[in-house]
Amino acid sequence: MTRFAGFGVALPEHELSPEASLDALSQTWPHLRSAALDAVTRYTVQPVDQVFAPRSLGERMALYRQEAPRLGELAARRALAEADIAPNQVDIIFAVSCTGYMVPGLDVSLANRLGLRGDAIRVPLTELGCAGGGAAIAAAHRHLRLEPTHRALVVCVELCSLNFQPHDKSMDNLTAAMVFGDGAAAALLTGKPGGLEVAATGTRLIPGTELLLGFDLRDDGFHPVLDRRLPRLIEVELGGALAGFGEGHYDFFAVHAGGPRIFDAVERGLGLAEGALEPSRTAFSRYGNLSSASLLVVLSELPNGPLGLGLGLAFGPGVAVEMATLRRSPE
Repeated sequence: MTRFAGFGVALPEHELSPEASLDALSQTWPHLRSAALDAVTRYTVQPVDQVFAPRSLGERMALYRQEAPRLGELAARRALAEADIAPNQVDIIFAVSCTGYMVPGLDVSLANRLGLRGDAIRVPLTELGCAGGGAAIAAAHRHLRLEPTHRALVVCVELCSLNFQPHDKSMDNLTAAMVFGDGAAAALLTGKPGGLEVAATGTRLIPGTELLLGFDLRDDGFHPVLDRRLPRLIEVELGGALAGFGEGHYDFFAVHAGGPRIFDAVERGLGLAEGALEPSRTAFSRYGNLSSASLLVVLSELPNGPLGLGLGLAFGPGVAVEMATLRRSPE
């Protein structure tokens, strides 16, 4: 059994209200109607006027190299403190991100900034989008089943605002600009039972969907790909993706904060009662979609939640579905 021993969340300093988002977005889309939009509160590593300033791919990655390790370290230290684990007690770190690129990678930067041992295993996970947090939890779970005395640190950092394209008037770019935010989340996992646990993990790749979700890398940076068919696809395919996995009945749910349409699709696809995804919806309203970090943010709200079995879900490019059977037991 794998246990979440501690969580940490770190947000950048600049808060972007829904009203400020709509006002800024009207620069690119002058005919926006606020009543039709899903803009939510987000946090960004730069003030909104700089988010909307044109910049090169090199300038975007320079900002990523500056800000991603800083936020990742802060989230990681908070998770370690909650778990009462010193950095030199960490045996393996999973560093997750899809919104920037640096070599040496985020894993090396975090290991040095945190003061991990030189022999700590480093595993960078990239290009997984919003599914990255779920994939990292699964990888940590598999590792701890083989090495139950180890301590695994998962750190997800996403700076989505660095990839906003002010001259791209596509609906994909508009949708991404309304819901994605910046932030980091971390979790310290151990092989000791008790509290919020991971009982099993799984992944499903839905055939024929690889062009529906992801990034298109161009000279000026990443351009989002968010096909409008995605919510309907999740609604139709989710039940089949879960077939043969898990327990069938769950007492609570943790879904990465993809947005209202994704939540609605999950509820319809699984036939859930109204309010079943309230923790996930609350996380989205407070922080927006933090891509790979979203699932960890939702999970961080669950340790004091209901006892029993839970289902964790995250969706990413592929289209991939990352799944986890959770269990919350008395401490």
